[in-house]
Amino acid sequence: MARWMVGHVTLLVVLILVAFGDAATPPGIANNPSHATCKDPTYKECHNLVHVCPKFCPNGCTVHCQSCKPICINSTTPSPPVLAPPPHVYSPPPTYSTPPSQSPPQSSPAPTTPSPPTKSKCKLRSYPQCYATEHVCPASCPNQCEVDCVSCKPVCTCDMPGAVCQDPRFIGADGITFYFHGKKDNDFCLVADNNLHINGHFIGKRNKNMGRDFTWVQSIGVLFANHKLQISAQKTASWDDAIDRISITFDGETILLPETEGAKWQSSTTSITRIQDTNNVVVEVENLFKITTKVVPITKEDSRIHNYGVTDDDCLAHLDLKFKFYSLSNEVDGVLGQTYKSDYVSNVKMGVLMPVMGGEKKFKSGDLFATDCSVAKFTGNYEVDSSNLELPSLKCQSGLDGRGVVCKR
Repeated sequence: MARWMVGHVTLLVVLILVAFGDAATPPGIANNPSHATCKDPTYKECHNLVHVCPKFCPNGCTVHCQSCKPICINSTTPSPPVLAPPPHVYSPPPTYSTPPSQSPPQSSPAPTTPSPPTKSKCKLRSYPQCYATEHVCPASCPNQCEVDCVSCKPVCTCDMPGAVCQDPRFIGADGITFYFHGKKDNDFCLVADNNLHINGHFIGKRNKNMGRDFTWVQSIGVLFANHKLQISAQKTASWDDAIDRISITFDGETILLPETEGAKWQSSTTSITRIQDTNNVVVEVENLFKITTKVVPITKEDSRIHNYGVTDDDCLAHLDLKFKFYSLSNEVDGVLGQTYKSDYVSNVKMGVLMPVMGGEKKFKSGDLFATDCSVAKFTGNYEVDSSNLELPSLKCQSGLDGRGVVCKR
């Protein structure tokens, strides 16, 4: 009798475990392959690299080769619709810019209330099934994403080739992620070519328990043709998304854009456009480059987690950057630029938590616009005679379907 009881209890336990295992297994893992790889051989560092599908993918996943990350396929879970209404509630800028009585409510809740995730859309008409379809940015980058038109999925801007973000984390043209720490209060050559030169100015904090500085890119200086472009994050104690902390100068003259999404300044070949009302712009020079720039702070939570030691008098506002180049030569160099050579092979140590790119002395520059790093090769005439510089009058008009202002020379 006892043996009969033990047998039945054992059988019951086995049935419970099987039922629990079936319930706990996500449908995507149960019914579809739990792993995926990049199928495009042109991405040699990602091609055939096995990725585990996220557990929340209902129908398995595929790999986005550019960012080398798994993406859910044919997800039936819609993007959270709850987050869509807020932008429509406070989108018209004129309501709070004219009456002075509107300003007090802005100041108190803004710093403590997180802004809702933004939306992004595919902008390539050659992908009609995805073109202009809005997607909510992922939770890991609620305000910085782009839509990959091929997979029609939102991808974090800082996870794409050409990105320079955080404690500077670079993603090269080959898709490999690496860190270049440099040194605080110094300038380093990011891109060096015969018709384009880009330096970055690093700010930072010294950690007494480490042999290096925590660093971030505070500003960039861009030389092309006979022009100088500077984009900087202004120093600020406390952060408020509603206050613009981005500074832009072109040939020594400050560019002031209305704080409205779509506001645009344009010369013959250069355009500067606000992507959001504040702190986010895209600069494009025809047939040369496109730079997406966002000013971001180091939050108290970031400082606590990483032990950055941020103080109340400076939140270390810095730039998150995304570069796209149209006409680099095969002789290009620089911390980021070298990865665009056709025969470039990364020398960073793979498989470690933080692969670091060396060469601090090799890439060091004298100042933000200096072309004296050892790999510099800029031949353009970038001297500007400010005494003879005259700014032409600007014509302004509405842009982006009525949102924003476009100013042209």
